[in-house]
Amino acid sequence: MSKGVKFGIDLSLEAYEAENWERYINFVKTVDEDVWDSLWLGDHLGGLPPISPFKNYNVWPLFSIFAELKKKPLLGTAVTDPHRYHPAVMAQMSMTIDHISNGRFILGIGAGEAFNLESYGFSYKNKPASKMVEFIEVLRKLWNSQGQKVSHKGEFFELKDAVFEPPPVKNPIPVWMAANGPKTRWLAGTIADGWIPIPFSADIYKLEASEVRDSLKRNNRDIENFTFGYWNWIFIHEDEAELQLYLELKKLSIPIQFAKEMKLLGLWREEMRELYKKLGFTPERLSLLSFSSINQLDLGVVGEIVKDVPNVFVREATLMGTKEEVTKKLEKLIKSGVQHFVLMIDNDIAKDPKNPDPYTYEHVYQILTREIIPYLKEQY
Repeated sequence: MSKGVKFGIDLSLEAYEAENWERYINFVKTVDEDVWDSLWLGDHLGGLPPISPFKNYNVWPLFSIFAELKKKPLLGTAVTDPHRYHPAVMAQMSMTIDHISNGRFILGIGAGEAFNLESYGFSYKNKPASKMVEFIEVLRKLWNSQGQKVSHKGEFFELKDAVFEPPPVKNPIPVWMAANGPKTRWLAGTIADGWIPIPFSADIYKLEASEVRDSLKRNNRDIENFTFGYWNWIFIHEDEAELQLYLELKKLSIPIQFAKEMKLLGLWREEMRELYKKLGFTPERLSLLSFSSINQLDLGVVGEIVKDVPNVFVREATLMGTKEEVTKKLEKLIKSGVQHFVLMIDNDIAKDPKNPDPYTYEHVYQILTREIIPYLKEQY
């Protein structure tokens, strides 16, 4: 990829929780494409409140609109999955967005999340990582087919004399993998064009990025054409009371998102294993694929798991704080190897869009756009 750190904004409706289409699209129109290098959308049907709201537009028509409104930024899914679409359908949808945007589309994909699948009747428990690998294989067969018949008989998908036209403008379309476990990090280095995890901290990112680099090296792949991405929520405020409230919420998310990392960071107590059993899981097998409803989580048990985790530790690891604090954290992540950030602003939207309060979503967007990102691009 080209030199210089890049920044993307996740414009999913679950972040900008507008009550109507007009307000949402009016905000999208204001996004400065001379500052933001990419625009992203999470391909979700549902969510896991309070961690993720249920508000979601379908991303595929949105990308068509984004491509017409903004002529410079890349467009990407953060992320889709291999369960809700046949790969031939995904190949066509992504090729279409690629054409509309003149080769600016990135397909971000992960193994899936139960909250986005289980309630809707999608099957996802049978070797999801292997299914994702085959899904990508079929996509690339179709994209590269040049109008010739394609047949494929795999464990999950089958094609017989399938014809696919036209090919993408940027062929093959870059595929970035949301790899948050050892197996999928290895797969990212084996078959993907980029890696877009949700890391716990800069130190953990550096450690996990080394696993991806090892996979790239062992599979004789060109690291210069691979992108080390990063996706996360960002929360900026100057009021310490507001920061403390946010910290408590993020602290409760640690057992759900970062069970394995707790061991790496020396936060593990063996008695936590029994607490995880009360939630119906083991920490070794825990992932976002596990949770389809917040009702599965006894927040009292979750609080017991994290009771001894120091607040200062959570604060340091979370992309939250004053603008000076967040700038330093982003710098540390850049030094840990992040090349392309994808940020979802986690501040509440303003009650009045014409007069946004300090440290609402719109205000934080302006801080990032006018101050933090220009400074970091100048430095790195």
